[in-house]
Amino acid sequence: MNETIGVSADFDVEFQMSQQNRTNPKLILLIVFMLLFEHGLIAGFCNGLNKILWFDFALNFSGESVSLILDQRVGYIDQSGRIMIEPQFKGVGSFSDGLAPIRIKGKWGFIDQTSQTVIKPKFDGVGRFLEDIARIRMKGRWGYINRTGKVVIKPQFDQAKAFSQDLAVVQVRQKWGYINKTGKVVIKPQFDQAKAFSQDLAVVQVRQKWGYINKTGKVVIKPQFDQAKPFSQDLACIGVGKNADLKYGYIDKTGQMAIAPQFNSARSFSEGLACAGMGEYPDTKYGYIDRTSRIVIHPQFDHGHNFSEGFALVKFEGRWGVIDINGTFLRHP
Repeated sequence: MNETIGVSADFDVEFQMSQQNRTNPKLILLIVFMLLFEHGLIAGFCNGLNKILWFDFALNFSGESVSLILDQRVGYIDQSGRIMIEPQFKGVGSFSDGLAPIRIKGKWGFIDQTSQTVIKPKFDGVGRFLEDIARIRMKGRWGYINRTGKVVIKPQFDQAKAFSQDLAVVQVRQKWGYINKTGKVVIKPQFDQAKAFSQDLAVVQVRQKWGYINKTGKVVIKPQFDQAKPFSQDLACIGVGKNADLKYGYIDKTGQMAIAPQFNSARSFSEGLACAGMGEYPDTKYGYIDRTSRIVIHPQFDHGHNFSEGFALVKFEGRWGVIDINGTFLRHP
């Protein structure tokens, strides 16, 4: 029979471990590294000495901890591999601003880095603290709390996302809009879908097409794309076409095409490079391009993530490893 462990950041992920694996003495710990802004996963193994035997790469954008799973309980390790909080929770989220979500008896609260409960588990769902505010769900509605656990925006929204650049995306009656930190609606719910602000622009969908608005709600790049991602380093990844004909390229903040749609898959720019998929499915391989669309790391990977602090997580021949900015493996899969 399978059991599940929940790991929550601004999203929930379920990991399954079979009863056979759970009782196998050779499989003592499963370490799950959450790439917070990429939704990526990698795994390694530990021994029973509070130290990691090996792992591909411990990349945590909060710089505070990563999560570990032991015998269906979740705790935390620091990036040296030392267990900082013993596995004891049925669900956790990554640390952010010194606090992490934990789930006990079906309710979510927050702990600090000493494992002390600072916000009592009483919420049906939570997100990470960003800009000193975290989203919470109570009785089917979403609102926000501050770092003391005080509700600062009462639960009233059908859906809600984290604050970014002082605004948060919320859903009311199937439409998405934006609120400020007092809970005031500053851009009325009118979009079919919407994403967080980045570089003062936000991606919104109207009639199945994606475009961009500014912080007053004015459309600055009209909805015209079939896919779109937030701006990063002054470029945004967009997609044009349907199904097998979908190709990705990049636009600048005026909406002008900076890199023509030509890739089967693509990520946002980070540290001057973007991961792009080339070649027709199922033979697509991933490499990295610069802002001129020049290939700087040859397409050879099964998958790839954004660079962070000079390193990127890639999948090569079925296993995960880490490359540097030159495409050289730090630890070959």
